[in-house]
Amino acid sequence: MMRRLLVLLAVLLLAGVDTAASELRVLTRSSYLSPELLRKFERETGITVNLTVVADHDQVVGGLIGAKSGFDIAFSPDYRVGQLIREGLIERVLADRLNGFWNVEDPWRSRSFDPRNEYTIPHQWGTTAFAVDTSIHRGDIDSLRLLFDPPPEIEGRIGLLDDGEMVQLALIYLGEGRCTMDEGKLEKASRLLEPVVAHSRLVPVDRVMTVLTDPAMVLVVGWNGDVMRAREKRPSLAYAYPREGNLVWTDVVVVPRNPPNRANAVKFLTFMLRPENAALDSSFNGYANMIRGSERFLLPSVLSAPELVAPWPAKVGFLPSCVEAAERRHDEVWTEVKRRAKETATVP
Repeated sequence: MMRRLLVLLAVLLLAGVDTAASELRVLTRSSYLSPELLRKFERETGITVNLTVVADHDQVVGGLIGAKSGFDIAFSPDYRVGQLIREGLIERVLADRLNGFWNVEDPWRSRSFDPRNEYTIPHQWGTTAFAVDTSIHRGDIDSLRLLFDPPPEIEGRIGLLDDGEMVQLALIYLGEGRCTMDEGKLEKASRLLEPVVAHSRLVPVDRVMTVLTDPAMVLVVGWNGDVMRAREKRPSLAYAYPREGNLVWTDVVVVPRNPPNRANAVKFLTFMLRPENAALDSSFNGYANMIRGSERFLLPSVLSAPELVAPWPAKVGFLPSCVEAAERRHDEVWTEVKRRAKETATVP
């Protein structure tokens, strides 16, 4: 009898191992990964993807803290990679040895946060500016002045991305470096932002798509991919390329510390390095990827989308990302701006 119980226990344990080995546990922010992309991975590998979606990148990084996060794959903003490496929160995967790594376009390899390509593969890049309902505002949209000194038809009908990126947009408008930590310059940006915040709607990053399609809003700050998808429902939207400049951001794919299924995580990394798969994700969320040859597989509507194809001579700021300390300081400034604006005005 005892022997039968031991055999049964062994079978159950092996079944548990097999079940775990057939999973891939992914952590990402909302509206980011193509469902078809994940289904394709499941079909090709027999591995079941368990997806955990959170509101923003802070929650993604927060989900990796601890000895075992329980995730195999996570999508992180590039400026947080230094912290993740420093705190031992991600695995060294020797990305440049992965099959397909050299599909990555030259500018996106050996970046400052991962100079030896040990920890990350690039995912996508996008821009931060704003969309305007051109059926209501029929003039020029390509200036940050529309945001910081709005005309009557826009004033009071503005949605602001509730994120420290607003501080960087203000710095650009003032002609300052977007990554500055100079307190005098940050105070100038704060004074510029306060009246705008006081008379605008603050939009959580996971609610931007909803607000973009709200006819009550005329100008909404957001990311180009969100605008592209919102334009399908609201054709009068147009994405601005401010002459003063806009923001460029990039995200990467990492393997969290002590992943339950490391081998499956590596399979997913190589899967994401294939041009047809990178294109599948871009066609879903509207963001450009960094994989050479993916344009052959993009939907025509995405390949020619004005939110992805910047008109000449748009000033798209392909600059190094702000260091982590600058991003933290800008978040602090943004929090203080919101506090002061709330004390002095009523938000519509």
